Formats: sequence, structure tokens, C-alpha cells
Amino acid sequence: MANDSSSTDTDTANKRRMTTDTERIREWAEARDAVPVRVRDRDDHGHSFARRDEVGETHEEYTWDEFNNRFQDEDLVFVYHEEEPSGNEMGFFEIVDREQAFERTDLGRDELEDSLRRGETVTTEIVETQVVEQEIVERDTIESEVVDTEVVEREVVDSELLSREIVDTEFVSDDTIELIVDETTLDTIEEIERYTVESRVVDVDIEQDEAIERDEIEAVETDIELDTVQRSILESDVVRSDVMADEVIEREVIQSQRTEGDAVQSELIERRTVEEEVVEQVRMRYMLEETELLESEMVASDVIEGEIIDVEEYGEMEAEPTGEVATESAEATAGTETDTGMGATDEAAEPAIIELSRDEQGKDVVDENGNQIGMIAEVEEQTAYIDPEPGLTDRLKARLDWGGHGDDDYPIDTAQIKEITDDEVVIHSE
Repeated sequence: MANDSSSTDTDTANKRRMTTDTERIREWAEARDAVPVRVRDRDDHGHSFARRDEVGETHEEYTWDEFNNRFQDEDLVFVYHEEEPSGNEMGFFEIVDREQAFERTDLGRDELEDSLRRGETVTTEIVETQVVEQEIVERDTIESEVVDTEVVEREVVDSELLSREIVDTEFVSDDTIELIVDETTLDTIEEIERYTVESRVVDVDIEQDEAIERDEIEAVETDIELDTVQRSILESDVVRSDVMADEVIEREVIQSQRTEGDAVQSELIERRTVEEEVVEQVRMRYMLEETELLESEMVASDVIEGEIIDVEEYGEMEAEPTGEVATESAEATAGTETDTGMGATDEAAEPAIIELSRDEQGKDVVDENGNQIGMIAEVEEQTAYIDPEPGLTDRLKARLDWGGHGDDDYPIDTAQIKEITDDEVVIHSE
């Protein structure tokens, strides 16, 4: 702890003395009307002296007995000038740790320690002592550049389909259809990336007050700390993750070393989870398993060949039905017998429970008379949504479970459904 006074004597270094003799220290202080105090809110031990009329709110005054005890318990050394005080000046003095005193003297450590232990006053030259009345603030501008990077691991852990749209449909053969589809997915990705970063100090800005003890200030040699470089990297846009710089530095997971010149090379590995929205256009091919005629309309008719046939030839064309037709007739008769014999029992039986599934998507919807009503666009739980005017693309999307239902589709529930076949959903006629 140094006082606030300055000296311009060029020989002051040779006049500085050291002592641990508290009586000698008291004589020096009382000759200057000073008392022992502790300066509040200081980072060091805080022990000092102040003139009686200058003791203020920042000082905590205590007795000489208290000073003696603290001085000895904390192993301190008093460094001072011997010359008589002049005016309001107390003259130079410092209260320093003993280890600090050993480092700053030109005497041998053992010699100085023996003298201080005996309470002697030692006159010595103090090395590298500058008493400055201002705080020097050094601001270093560090520039970091990624010189090498490698993604060593990348894995898609989840993928969500956001949208799918058919942009083109083409029959490439009689039973093969090709689709061009735009898909948008949201992928969740876990990846690990290794960085090699080169950093260097590109600018040094030193701010200082002009009020100092001596006329010149030696140039400040900048030796940037490695943790300062690491902090600048973590707080820059080099690392994509939002991390706490102090926490990462404390874990010592960044390896830094000095290279040629004033550069520092650092290596770090970043593990992160990212979300990427991906838009892709894909080509899909499907084989048609079945074909169903939905409606037919003659748009033109041209006779390309014709002749007049004989009446007898026409009679042969009206020959008796084939065996297949006879069989169908027999089955129809049997069906009639079944209706008359078993119908009453069927009407008395409990109605079957209808359950909807996604397998019904894409099926035609008809009424009890066979009239076309629309197509099942989507099944949600036990509600079916009917598209009244489906196109080929709508049927494909329904079959592949790509779509959903539109605003024009209307819902029906299982109570309105009479029967579900392999190809159709029959609903009750109103």
C-alpha cells in the first residue's frame, strides 16, 4: 500500500529503506502527524497512514497496538524515505508483503530476511518501483480467423414433413405413373465440428492519466493472456452455439498455444443440435394395381367400316345364352330364394358396426342407388371427409395419405354409412 505523494528526486531509489520495527515506523508517522488507517474497498491489505486532519470516510482509523498486531500477523514490511517532511507532504512510503519486498531489493534474500527479523532498518535500492497516480487501461483488439474446420459427425435424429405438393403427373406406360413432388421437411440434426482458429493482436490502445510521479512512462509490453484469446473466440461468431465463455474456459476444453510471432493457435470441438428446413423436389414412380371407370361420355363417332349382313347370319347371333349366362341366371334365382327364405332373419339381426380406417381414403362414395357422390379424401378417427369433385391428383394424395382435406370437403360419421366394400363406401340415402 503506497501513499499518494510523489517525488521528483532522481536519487530517491538509493534513499529508500525497509524495516519491520514498529517503533521506528511509529516515530516516522508521528513526525508527520500521521495515524495508522485502513483504506476501505481496496483489493490489497489496505494498511496505510493518513494525516490526522485528512482522515476521511474512506479511512478506518485504529490504534497503534492494533497496527502493531496486524503488521506482524500479516508479515508486512515498511518501505520509506528518511528525509524530514516539508509542508503538507508526508514523503514516500509503502507497506508491502515480505515476499514482494524480497523481490524488489538488490540485497540477497537471506541477508535481508535476517536483518528484518532482527528489526533492523535496511537501506537498499528498490528495483522496478514506479508510483503512479492513475490506472492504466490496456485494450487489445484481437482478430481471430478459422484456418481449418471439419464436421466429424452429423446425424439426422428427427425429420418432420411440413408440406408436400404434386407439381407434375405423367403416365410413362400403361400401368406406371410418374410424379414430380415438392417436399419441405424440418430436420433435427446432431453434429460435431472441429475448429482450428488463429488469433493475433491487431491493435493495442492504452489509456492513462497524465499525473504520474516521474516525467516519462516506459513502453508497455503487451503479452496477451491465452484465456483472453479464448474468450474473444467464444464471444465472436466463430462458434455457432450460445455458450458462457467463463464456464468453457474454466473447463479447459480449448487448447491454445503461441506460434510464430504474436499469433495464438486454438483448437476446439463444438457439439450442437440444429434445425434445418429443407426443400427438395423428388421423382416418384408407382405401378397401377387396379383401374376403375368412374364415368364415360362419347365425344365423337366415325364409321370406319360397315356391311349389310344376311338375315340368317343375324339369327345365328341371337342364339341361346351361353353356359356362363345360364349359370348367372341360376345364381340369380338362388339369390331370390335366399332373399325370400332368409330375409326376415337378416332384417331382425343387429346392424353391423361400421369402423373407418385410413384404408378407406381414395374410395368412391355412392348412395344406396349407386349414384356417385364423391371420394373419401381423409379419415380422422371415425369421421370421413368427402371430396365432391376429386381429380387424379386428389385420388393419389388420398391413397398415399399425403394430403388432408380441403375447405370444400364435408364430413360424415359412421352412422351415415351403410356399407364399406373393397372399392366403395355406401351411405344411406336421405
